Amino acid sequence: MMRPFMILHGREADDVMKRIEEIDRNFATDRIDTSGMAFYDVREEPFRLYGLYEPRAHGAFRRMPEDVARAASEGVFSLHTHTAGGRIRFRTDSRRIILRCDMPAIHHMDHMPLTGSSCFDLYADGCFVNTFRMTLGEHGRVADHDGAEDGYASMLTFRTAGMHDVVIHFPLYDEVSRVHIGLETDARLEPGARYAVEKPVVYYGSSITQGGCASHAGNSYQAILSRRLDCDHINLGFSGNCKGEDVMAEYIAGLDMSVFVYDYDHNAPNPAHLAATHERVFRIIRERQPELPVVMLSKVDGQTDADTATRRGIIRRTYENALAAGDKHVYFIDGQTAFAQVGPALCTVDGTHPNDLGFWCMANMLEETLRSFVR
Repeated sequence: MMRPFMILHGREADDVMKRIEEIDRNFATDRIDTSGMAFYDVREEPFRLYGLYEPRAHGAFRRMPEDVARAASEGVFSLHTHTAGGRIRFRTDSRRIILRCDMPAIHHMDHMPLTGSSCFDLYADGCFVNTFRMTLGEHGRVADHDGAEDGYASMLTFRTAGMHDVVIHFPLYDEVSRVHIGLETDARLEPGARYAVEKPVVYYGSSITQGGCASHAGNSYQAILSRRLDCDHINLGFSGNCKGEDVMAEYIAGLDMSVFVYDYDHNAPNPAHLAATHERVFRIIRERQPELPVVMLSKVDGQTDADTATRRGIIRRTYENALAAGDKHVYFIDGQTAFAQVGPALCTVDGTHPNDLGFWCMANMLEETLRSFVR
């Protein structure tokens, strides 16, 4: 007979989780053995850091200058130290890799796993290996820091020996102030492979751009495209706070990039705001970079409302006005086509934010357009 569904709270829930960990080792995190390991600060050579602003400066890792973020809005300032798009690249033959990170706070969200919002993940030779998972103690607090001051430590083990090209993605949300990598003391450590296209694609947009709600950081659509195209990228997604401010447009216009993709439709509070800002953002950037490929993307989600067509029309009007003025470097993509392959019911966690399949569909939607520029 099937037992009735029960919701457990407090200590009772903790006891159940302990039993699950004992029954199924896949729910447990490995104990960290640091014997025979040497630790290295990723801000030092030979590690290569990507997707972050002045990443070798001390303090919190940032995605853009602090003063620009502060001038944009309180929300952008709060989010500019979230590390979406940050990456560490190196080569090693160490069979074990330990990651220690310091994080001032862990933000729990009810629709996104911690493995995406708050954890690092590791790819080797272009393939996903695993996520550096944090150990959670009582009431969801991070436990077993093992040398991390206000963060966590985790260990992964390679199944195969030999040198590996390693890419570690930073969390999509949350602030990170320090990262150390532990390798076996007799292991080789070399600079990571450079991207075939080092001039980055720059993405500006909403929480979807920031990576909500991928199950781990390497499954954001920008990370998927970065692997497919072997191209660097910068993630300027600001959850709920991407609103086309002039100061953001001026900052982006000054970046050395291969392509600019923007899709802040979701965060424009209404069509009037989108109409007042969308073409202006484009013109500010176009004035500084007259031949930069610019991809305009209307909102991607699994739902439509009365404003969807109006918003899409506003974005398409920016595109058509540019074409009419003789611009040959603009492209429009209808975001509502993103999930057509499999249907929106399979592609989001809440009707708006993509899951891993949704981000895979978004990457498919953009790949052909971007591939023509990043060669």
